[in-house]
Amino acid sequence: MNLKENNKLDFSLGYNDKRYAANTFYSYKFPDQYEETQTYITSVKGEFGSRLKIIPIVYWSRHHDRFDLIRSNPDNTVNYHRNDTYGGNLIFSYASILGTTSLGTEVRREEIMSNVLGKTMVAPHRRYTKYDARTNTSVGLEHTAGWQRFLLSAGVLINHNTLLNGTYKFLPSVNLSYRPADPLKIYTSWSKSTRMPTFTDLYYTTETHEGTEGLEPEYSQSWDVGLKYNTSAVSAYLTGFMMWGRNVIDWIQIPETGKDKSWNHTKVNTQGIEAGIKFRLYRWIPALGERSALSADYTRMHQEADTQGELSRYAQNYLRDKFTVKLNHQLFSCLDLDWYFRIQKRMGGYDELLNGEKVIMPYPGFSTLDVRMNYRYKDVTFHLTMNNLYNTTYYDLTNTPQAGFWLAGGVSYTLR
Repeated sequence: MNLKENNKLDFSLGYNDKRYAANTFYSYKFPDQYEETQTYITSVKGEFGSRLKIIPIVYWSRHHDRFDLIRSNPDNTVNYHRNDTYGGNLIFSYASILGTTSLGTEVRREEIMSNVLGKTMVAPHRRYTKYDARTNTSVGLEHTAGWQRFLLSAGVLINHNTLLNGTYKFLPSVNLSYRPADPLKIYTSWSKSTRMPTFTDLYYTTETHEGTEGLEPEYSQSWDVGLKYNTSAVSAYLTGFMMWGRNVIDWIQIPETGKDKSWNHTKVNTQGIEAGIKFRLYRWIPALGERSALSADYTRMHQEADTQGELSRYAQNYLRDKFTVKLNHQLFSCLDLDWYFRIQKRMGGYDELLNGEKVIMPYPGFSTLDVRMNYRYKDVTFHLTMNNLYNTTYYDLTNTPQAGFWLAGGVSYTLR
């Protein structure tokens, strides 16, 4: 909604409903798993003023989740959850000859009702017997200033969560960039961040998992440095990054009980590089269409984790190598094709039963090829997608086999 001068007001409303099998996803011991989710979201955002902008935001979302550990026999194996997240932001942004200064605050409330997660309710509410809630409050101040070919941004976020019993965290960040020439930018950044344990991390205790109510928040510092090159025909980037994590939240395997238990690792350090290049093919071959492009991207990571001898479920199963190639081109004036080729190698392994015994199988490297076709006729567009074109069998995370070749299609209509 456009108001007078520079003022505007945006409304959003959404609903999502999914029902799907979750074969062996949480445990190989129970292959017949099933899940249903419904999500409602709504928000209102305003923007008022020009030199001094005032941006208020209010939002609410509700997520229903039903999980069947044994779909064929749901008695006493069904988990019901209802999550509500609501809150508001108020942001002030002021532009002057010294740069742009932003001051923002957010108050967010997170609530859960469940028959598994939370603390026991005095009086049950319908199917729910447990409840918990927490409030997160943050205030952030940031200033951005430019001088000749330099751009500097620095800020700090003060955060408090009621889970921490009065503890306040100061999370600073700094970003610096320099343009020695118009197409080239050199940049670096450093920041601190935190992540609170989820209600699942704290309370999820079943035949296969054991939550830990005393989990601490995890903290990390990250630093990166890189360069970007961009012209009308070619763009490229190269970035190196490091992250130092402390009290990292993970799930570990307990051999004595056969369960996964939530855990705080002492440290998890990650280093890596990212590189990529993109050629806008239409600059050389106009017949391929204005969207035609060829790009290649590669990411390489290395991780060191102090797991104290425990077998980590997620921290050690990081994606070491990922290489992708994308090709977009026009076959006819009304027919576009998008090709997506991927190679990846994940470290760690997944559980598998061999002769009745559980063994850890290393993740093999694999490649896939996806193709999407878009055919346009006036205001109607027909979509056809072929994923995993040569039917690769692979595991991406956990012991759940990923889908082989599958075909999907659709139609969209543009109102004018």
